[in-house]
Amino acid sequence: MAQVELEKVTKIYDNKVVAVKEATFTVNDKEFCVLLGPSGCGKTTTLRMIAGLEEVTSGIIKIDGKIVNDVEPKDRDIAMVFQNYALYPHMTVYENMAFGLKLRKFPKDEIDRRVREAARILGIEDLLDRKPRQLSGGQRQRVAVGRAIVRNPKVFLFDEPLSNLDAKLRVQMRSELKKLHHRLGATIIYVTHDQVEAMTMADKIVVMKDGVIQQIGTPFEVYNKPKNLFVAGFIGSPAMNFVNATVIAKGGGIWIKTSGFEVKVVKEHEPILEKWIDKEVIFGIRPENIFDKLFAVAPQPENTVTGVVDVVEPLGSETLLHVKCGEDVLVARVDPRTQAQEGARIDLVFDMNRIHVFDKDTQEAII
Repeated sequence: MAQVELEKVTKIYDNKVVAVKEATFTVNDKEFCVLLGPSGCGKTTTLRMIAGLEEVTSGIIKIDGKIVNDVEPKDRDIAMVFQNYALYPHMTVYENMAFGLKLRKFPKDEIDRRVREAARILGIEDLLDRKPRQLSGGQRQRVAVGRAIVRNPKVFLFDEPLSNLDAKLRVQMRSELKKLHHRLGATIIYVTHDQVEAMTMADKIVVMKDGVIQQIGTPFEVYNKPKNLFVAGFIGSPAMNFVNATVIAKGGGIWIKTSGFEVKVVKEHEPILEKWIDKEVIFGIRPENIFDKLFAVAPQPENTVTGVVDVVEPLGSETLLHVKCGEDVLVARVDPRTQAQEGARIDLVFDMNRIHVFDKDTQEAII
């Protein structure tokens, strides 16, 4: 397997549209790296440039330490799995998986060994004689992955491979791909717009927006320490709550004041926010860090806010509350035993150790 390096890689199309701007990141050997972002953010274009299917306007791409900008796709020692499977309908599963090896003039016994080994790993040994039209979506996806595995490439590239599957099958295939990654010890670059896929599978996440990399980090880092408002809002479901606020000094402490509540900042955050006193900021807190006061541990007046319940969404293992506080509506993920009723008042407790504060102008994280 191999390391993949991008140094200031840019793609500008003929109509002057900048699809990717100075993308710089490294995917280490045997790492599972996910390119994550909304549709049109440049993640698939980045993947296609690594594959050699798109020409690089400027910058350098290295695979295994060698510059591959001018190397043909077939000579880059990569294998790509597409969203639409791209199987040959007239060939059997066995023939689809063997086709690339036949083109490369591999001996028949070596082809057979590789195909059957890949089929065993993926649990599709009993499908080798079938045609693609006789397979379910999940089975077709396994065949597409198997066709990549038999190549034994240095790098696997996946372009939204699970987007055509139903929700239950997507969950199953996520865990199978993760297990496959451990078994093969492969270097994988995986494109998706689904942040749950990214969080559950990745060793490293590259978050993109409008062709620009916003943040690179582990799932833990991009979730708990987002660098800006976009990353904070894109990762997490339900999304982080954002409220326009002002930092104020009161009673020897620093508080966050909004249209509907005031909460006191913990001591460790005070030095950071001192220079923001009397300035407008954006206050952020995730739904799971807001608690129904009846089930909160040691609530204090300075981290408790009162609002009116707008919507109650019982989900079995948890309940989502939409609570109107002043001009803003907060979403709280609370204990399912909550007695909250729509239209009733409720006290909510914030975990002030888990808050986020953003610069209103630059949208960069302050805390």
